[in-house]
Amino acid sequence: MNLLKAQSSFITDILSEHSPQNTLQLGLGNLDLTLLTCQTLNSINHATLTLITPTMMQHSTFSKELKKLKEDSLENLVELIRTPADEVLPDFYFQNCSLDLAIMNDCTQFDQALVSFYYIDKMLVSRGTIIMTDADTPVMRKLCRHLLTERGYTIEKSVESSKKGRKITRILRERFNKAPALFTDRIKPFLNTELLLTDEDLGLGCPMIAFTKPAEEGEIEMDFDSLLESIINE
Repeated sequence: MNLLKAQSSFITDILSEHSPQNTLQLGLGNLDLTLLTCQTLNSINHATLTLITPTMMQHSTFSKELKKLKEDSLENLVELIRTPADEVLPDFYFQNCSLDLAIMNDCTQFDQALVSFYYIDKMLVSRGTIIMTDADTPVMRKLCRHLLTERGYTIEKSVESSKKGRKITRILRERFNKAPALFTDRIKPFLNTELLLTDEDLGLGCPMIAFTKPAEEGEIEMDFDSLLESIINE
């Protein structure tokens, strides 16, 4: 299976499994995948998609392709916004918008990606899903590490990659782990954290990853059947 087919199957499976009502996509990304997202969401009752296209080129490209499909229902499904994410997402947040699922496409700069994620995270429901496309690019890879190591997100599913981490990184880490603790404890503060915990260790380095937001504080993190069984056994 080629990469596009794997990603198409990935998107369809995630959307069909979660049946999100309110979905936000940042950036046009791959046009075929975006149109597939629209068609899949269109089969879900009352689903909506907010698509933020920060450039005129992305906006016009998507509008033309949507019209070619000649499906009025898709045009009703999508709210197309041609405004930079850092300008429109704060407005959504202060309007108390809620998201069941978000899709983030590659950003050119890490600070832009981090600001976008900051607001998406605030609007995303407890245990909601965020899909990172182009997750193996430098900016998105760094953002994915932030989700896992700093924000408590977990990987739900990913499109596997045939790429392997750099051999030199693995060798250095193996030698470091074998060194005496007296030595390693002294130099740990000066080492790049990626040498101690690689992307492969975290399950990153994949072209597309779906993350699950942690449960809100005080929320019981189990399904109804498990909760019922727990009550009966008490």
